[in-house]
Amino acid sequence: MSLLAVSNLTKRYHRGRKPFAAVDEVSFEVGPAETLALAGPSGSGKSTIARLVLRLIEPDTGRIEFEGSDFLALSGAALRARRARLQMVFQDPLAAFNPRATVARVLDDPLRIHNIAPHAQRPRRIAALLERVGLDTGLAARAIHE
Repeated sequence: MSLLAVSNLTKRYHRGRKPFAAVDEVSFEVGPAETLALAGPSGSGKSTIARLVLRLIEPDTGRIEFEGSDFLALSGAALRARRARLQMVFQDPLAAFNPRATVARVLDDPLRIHNIAPHAQRPRRIAALLERVGLDTGLAARAIHE
């Protein structure tokens, strides 16, 4: 079973009166413990595909299945809960962060936003996350661009 299955995903926009396909019948599958990278030139639809998969924009046609269920059928709280299990990594990650934010602040945000850990437990969880990926816990106090 695939973790994420995208079938015939299409998104069209208009330039004036002329429609153009930003994404045209894209299909792919990602299994558990697999990673997918989208590569291509500027304007080829990479960010649009990511926004479609996260449901930040809606596709014109196609199907998105996530963890075995129809992701396009979800709305409201159910969509927000399921969307919390997905993440888009931007091409320029440094541009995506507040340059004054610390590593701890960036790691704290999802713990807080998604109610993963109460306030008192977050420093310990942040340290554990850093250790899990082989980073020194002292990096938590550094600015994100460092």
